[in-house]
Amino acid sequence: MKFSKRGYLLTISAVSVLSLIIAYETTVQGTYSRDIFMTGQAPTVPAPDAVYKPEMTTLNVEEKFTYEVAVTKEKLEKGEIHPDDLELIPVQDKDKIVFHQVECHYYRTVVQRQTRTTDFMVCNRTRNGTEYWLTDKTRFVEWEPWSDWVSIVKKDVAKKD
Repeated sequence: MKFSKRGYLLTISAVSVLSLIIAYETTVQGTYSRDIFMTGQAPTVPAPDAVYKPEMTTLNVEEKFTYEVAVTKEKLEKGEIHPDDLELIPVQDKDKIVFHQVECHYYRTVVQRQTRTTDFMVCNRTRNGTEYWLTDKTRFVEWEPWSDWVSIVKKDVAKKD
């Protein structure tokens, strides 16, 4: 095999430079890490946090949903209202209802309020929706997202420090 002088020298110098870099890196890093631990300048290891064991208690939470629902006067006068008539059924697949092909004989805005009450506070949130009654005797409600919770601390309850 025949080597050209220029290529051979270039290869030898590249290998030599790489060897020097590797030797330098290992000695500097080895010396550096050894020196830190030998002189006591090692980074401090944080002590583990104290074990978190709070004292637990329970609260009685009463949850209530409040809203108005539309019913037919005829059913109300006959006393034929059933629990199913009090449900606001959310629409599951809005794409299945094509409004220009379906007759809607009644619709209205409805507000639903959710309240959570304890001995110490009252939390409320609301959401708006539109209730639709269709001519095929089906009905549903289309809900907007819930509002943020609003918490009110009861005044007669003293807070512990």
